[in-house]
Amino acid sequence: MLVKVTEVEHYTDRLFRFKTERPVSFRFAAGEFTMVGIEKQNQTIPKRAYSMTSGPYDDFIEFLSIKVADGPLTSILQNIKVGDEIYVGDKPTGTLTIANLELGGNLWLLATGTGIAPYVSILRDPDLFKSFDRVNVVWTTRLISEQVCFKDLITKTASNFYSSITREESDLKGRIQHLIKDEIILKNACPSNDKIMICGSIDFNNEMKEYFNNKGWNEGNKKMAGTFVQERAFVS
Repeated sequence: MLVKVTEVEHYTDRLFRFKTERPVSFRFAAGEFTMVGIEKQNQTIPKRAYSMTSGPYDDFIEFLSIKVADGPLTSILQNIKVGDEIYVGDKPTGTLTIANLELGGNLWLLATGTGIAPYVSILRDPDLFKSFDRVNVVWTTRLISEQVCFKDLITKTASNFYSSITREESDLKGRIQHLIKDEIILKNACPSNDKIMICGSIDFNNEMKEYFNNKGWNEGNKKMAGTFVQERAFVS
């Protein structure tokens, strides 16, 4: 479906956010993704999977995107303006949803880079806070400026927000793997009381999946809820 762009905001030379109209027929669960693209005459532009950052009850659709200078889609998408039309797939899907997790206890949302996108949608879902005692967000980016887009929202909604930077000095520095090793996060965590969501690069997702499997967590899917989940469409 084609929808009009209603808002665009650029944060860095590598990151921007945009909103579109939301047709009444467009429904999704917090944490799901859909295909996004641009249609141009006489030009084939591949569509890409994007997680919604808007909540399931918002009257708009919102996305967070990186910019790639020679990217087939993002090199064009980064230049969109209010009033332009873009393609948004009308069949959202994904495994990174609360429905695939066992409920109760503490929820840990682990994200690197734009992997925060589905968690912003989840944090905007009021049902989330009925399902867990505490919601902890751990977000690692290279630069402080890469967290400007949603830092205020996360701070206001999450029980605890661990904002970690890897290439600049900050109050909390280091990759998520290091934060776990140093017991800054997930100290004394166990599968019965701590549920995990993972979203980042393929390497990060696979490394975290192996880590939690080895520690006794089990991965959830659409057939059976588990103690951790990731977006299976984006991992090997």
